[in-house]
Amino acid sequence: MGKVFSKGGFSNHQQGFTLIELMIALALGLIIVAAATLLFLTGQKSYSLQQGSADLQDNANFGLNYIVKDIRLSNLNTPSAEVNDKTAGGGIVLTSKANARSETSGTPAVTTYYPNLPVSMTGTTVAVTNLSQGNTGLSNVNTEKSDQLVIQYRPQYVQDPDDAGKLFGGFDCEGNRIEVAKIASGMQPYNIVVQRYFLREDTKIGNEPNASLALACDAGYYSNMGSPTEMSNYGDNGQIIIKRVDYFHVMLNIQDGKNLRYISIKDYMDLPDERPRILSVQLGMLTRSSQTVGRDSMIKDDQKFQVLDKEVTVITPTAGSPKYVRQVVSQTVALRNTFGTRGASE
Repeated sequence: MGKVFSKGGFSNHQQGFTLIELMIALALGLIIVAAATLLFLTGQKSYSLQQGSADLQDNANFGLNYIVKDIRLSNLNTPSAEVNDKTAGGGIVLTSKANARSETSGTPAVTTYYPNLPVSMTGTTVAVTNLSQGNTGLSNVNTEKSDQLVIQYRPQYVQDPDDAGKLFGGFDCEGNRIEVAKIASGMQPYNIVVQRYFLREDTKIGNEPNASLALACDAGYYSNMGSPTEMSNYGDNGQIIIKRVDYFHVMLNIQDGKNLRYISIKDYMDLPDERPRILSVQLGMLTRSSQTVGRDSMIKDDQKFQVLDKEVTVITPTAGSPKYVRQVVSQTVALRNTFGTRGASE
């Protein structure tokens, strides 16, 4: 055979990848793609975790500050520095006629009640379920139920800048205006504001595994004049303050003689005989993010949380459920005027 010539002489032989080179190139490409995918997924998880943490911080801390500001009003403008379950108008509402301590004496026998709310008020709004209670409310933890805290105060009224015929006392925790009609002569009537903090069901966001609990505040009022028979605007679902709270716990700082100690609402109400005065309250909440941080997060389902004196674990959701960031927030609030001896028994 003759030799094959190209236009410029002998032909040029083109050489491609060998099979080994191709396999190496594919392997390197797969490694790079896998690394890029892992980096992307890690970034997504980190972003979701940061978003959940930011959501939790904004929701829990803002809500807690709002509650603390309101609770500092408790016992405002009351005639006595002593607060316990028998103090009429006392800042912490533990009793109405339904569960107040009483004494019976005289002939014929007369029973005298000593509640925090006026003895003349009856009905569902002043039932025990609408007063401060311990270990009775909704929760998303295994061993404990949530508490309910009820406070009362008489607002500091001023002339209403928008209405010459009214006095204005600010806003309650539901955002309602506190106002009363101004009278020209005689004793000026005022409204006593009552506010209840508790956990209730909220609308679910996506596929939330446990109950969608939120901390809400329900506000009402009654008149300080005469013998009021009911509480107005009280006993409903209230206004949500913190979107997601798995557990709400309250402790009372009591003065027993010269000793100070913290005790739960339930343990306080279980005390026999004369219950000691209350100086401050501690609030503890196990809060969680509204936004999920994915299903493959490193967050453990059996993680333990210390909420004041209680160690709790969240109810374990079904396998594959979304994960959430959780945080315990707490605050101690001194009750107004309670550290003095004005009107207090020694």
